[in-house]
Amino acid sequence: MRLRLLFATFALAVCAGPGAAAQSSSEMFTATREQLDVAKIVLRQQDAWNQGDLDAYLSYYKDAPDTQAVLATLVRGVENIRAAYKANFPNKESMGAIEDSELEVRALGDNFALATGKYHLSRSRKSGGDVSGTFSEVFEKTPAGWKIIFSEST
Repeated sequence: MRLRLLFATFALAVCAGPGAAAQSSSEMFTATREQLDVAKIVLRQQDAWNQGDLDAYLSYYKDAPDTQAVLATLVRGVENIRAAYKANFPNKESMGAIEDSELEVRALGDNFALATGKYHLSRSRKSGGDVSGTFSEVFEKTPAGWKIIFSEST
């Protein structure tokens, strides 16, 4: 149910995204196939995270030495990103449950896309407590599908 709610939120964000103020109420914006594909990956990542499956969550990152994630510091390469995540989130309890909102996806040319939004991480006080912030992910269209090449959460 939450997945459908987030997807509906994405559809509304795309419809009411940049440029919506310039449109009349009778005009609608239709998301592209690429925008929908990238949004689905963000939703799959959320599901993987909430199941405590860090490997599935990270499977959407491009396996390349120049893939980057800004965690506490800039981390390069999927294996280093995996190690940093495992150090910060060693178990399902520390991972908690994440809920993304206000998801917006926009094309950056034919083979790249930017996904931005807000997140709320719910977890027990013992596991670090709740955290909210924003995220940005740059995706590259590869032969294996859309993959994250840069990620930052604040």
